[in-house]
Amino acid sequence: MTRPLVRWVFALLAVATIAAFFVTQQLKSEAALVLRFAALPAYVSPNGDGVRDSAEVGFDLSEPASVTFSIVDSEGNEVRRIVDGERKAGDTKHRFRWDGRDDEGVRVPDGVYRMRIVRRDESRVINSTKKLTVDTVAPRLTLVSARPSLIAVNAPGQSAEVRLRYRGPSNEAPVFRVWRTDGGEPRIVRRFRGNENRVGVWRGEVSAGPDAVAPAPDGDYAFTVTARDRAGNEGFGPSEIPSRRSARPGTGVTVRSFSLDGPLGVVPVGSRAELQVGPVDRSFDYALSRLGDPKVLRSGGRVGGRFEVGIPKSLRTGIYMVRVRAGDQRAVWPLAVAGLPQTKRAIDRPRPLVVLPALTWQGLNPVDDNADGFADTLPTAGAVRLDRPFAGAGLPPRFEAEISPLMRWLDREGLAYDLTTDVALARGEGPALGNAPGVAFAGTELWLPERLLRRLRAYARDGGRVASFGVDSFKRSVRVSGERASDPSRPRRRTAFGEATEVESTSLAPLEVLTDELGLFEELSTFIGEFTVFEISQDLAEGARPLTTAGRESDRPAFVAFELGDGIVLRTGTPQWARELEESALSLEVPQVTTRIWRLLARG
Repeated sequence: MTRPLVRWVFALLAVATIAAFFVTQQLKSEAALVLRFAALPAYVSPNGDGVRDSAEVGFDLSEPASVTFSIVDSEGNEVRRIVDGERKAGDTKHRFRWDGRDDEGVRVPDGVYRMRIVRRDESRVINSTKKLTVDTVAPRLTLVSARPSLIAVNAPGQSAEVRLRYRGPSNEAPVFRVWRTDGGEPRIVRRFRGNENRVGVWRGEVSAGPDAVAPAPDGDYAFTVTARDRAGNEGFGPSEIPSRRSARPGTGVTVRSFSLDGPLGVVPVGSRAELQVGPVDRSFDYALSRLGDPKVLRSGGRVGGRFEVGIPKSLRTGIYMVRVRAGDQRAVWPLAVAGLPQTKRAIDRPRPLVVLPALTWQGLNPVDDNADGFADTLPTAGAVRLDRPFAGAGLPPRFEAEISPLMRWLDREGLAYDLTTDVALARGEGPALGNAPGVAFAGTELWLPERLLRRLRAYARDGGRVASFGVDSFKRSVRVSGERASDPSRPRRRTAFGEATEVESTSLAPLEVLTDELGLFEELSTFIGEFTVFEISQDLAEGARPLTTAGRESDRPAFVAFELGDGIVLRTGTPQWARELEESALSLEVPQVTTRIWRLLARG
């Protein structure tokens, strides 16, 4: 301390300490002017929806003062001056409404804002530590699950409650909406509120009038949830109106009272066909009968979902119907049975092979496979399961229009045939193409595996005969793996046999015979049947030669038989051909032409 330098440093430190003390005291006295700042709510969304569009802001003074009160952004820039140099009383709450806009009336950008007091007579500036957040971005809500995804409303001993969960902002009462998606555009059928745990419970009910509910009908249902974030922004999950694109698997529900699922391949006589009743276990009765014949061949009762039906060894080849009943519920499943020839005379004779379009049945079958609330078909979903019941517990799509009339007519006429399905052909099961003199596709074949399409073309070129009783067939491929069909192709302009065709609808008109080298229309009327849908032949494959043609117009054939290599390909040209084979149709020409087609197929 005796050295001048040390004494000088000590004195400097003492002066700095005293100065800091006075500065601190001055700051304390300045801060005391504002007892507190107020901002409620702390989050606002000035978007004009009436929810948290503005906040109450203000301050409390410890003494009267002339002040300027402003809202400033995160960088300290003033965006809105609310009080401009006005004298305000002390010990009083001063509150104002800020609508989230600047001095020009323009909504401020989303972000964090603070409040500022300026006392100009003392050049004092006091900034709030309290934050005010402007947020106009809607929150993102994600519907996580809806469980269970399959319910049976009013099933004995079964609960129809579905528990819904979502991810997003927590509300005391989020709003859930139930949308029915089958049978047209999605439409709201029920609203209910959830809880603060982001959970809602749907009890399998739909609105049935003011303050009334009813059990939900069988169908597919999707859900949306609405909730607001702390700024009041409203969000929707997965979207305001559900769609196949926005829906997530596992967030939809199917209501199904009764269903039956069975094999799509060929069932040989003497074996057992395995089927399953659903969606819940219950007591039921079953009966087996031949298509078009009410006689019951096998019957029984079961308790539980999965059961087997023994196929008697004495059955003739054909389609057999398994019908099940539980109370007032009904379901049916068609079985393709490979058995004895239709007549004793046909035992040693070549028989055409009839192919049932099981892939088309399931490809068009509107059943929700992935529980997203929307029915899956090959055109809409790009993939479907093959082991699923048919919608409505009824027959497959187009079965009654295309398949049933033809198969029952074959039985009435005693015409022999072997039977398979396209699923069985794809899997290499049951009767094979190479053993048949001719092949008849009983209905529209919208999808076939690419390998099978190539086999059909080679079969025809090598001398086989192929007849199609559907339209728009053999233009699309699909991948079949196990119990799944996927990756359907877009329709090609030409079929697997090289013919370019186009389907069109017209007024009711007959087919007019144009050429008939095969003699299919010999000694019949020039005009055949009456139809409204025609598949017009635009061009044949290179080297193909037309043999027999008929059409609505002379230069636009629909019914076409042409030579392809050493074989023959024939199309009836309308999906309504089988309809003319019904006994009630009283058609003369169509049954006779069909008989001649069968003879052509049987000759090989």
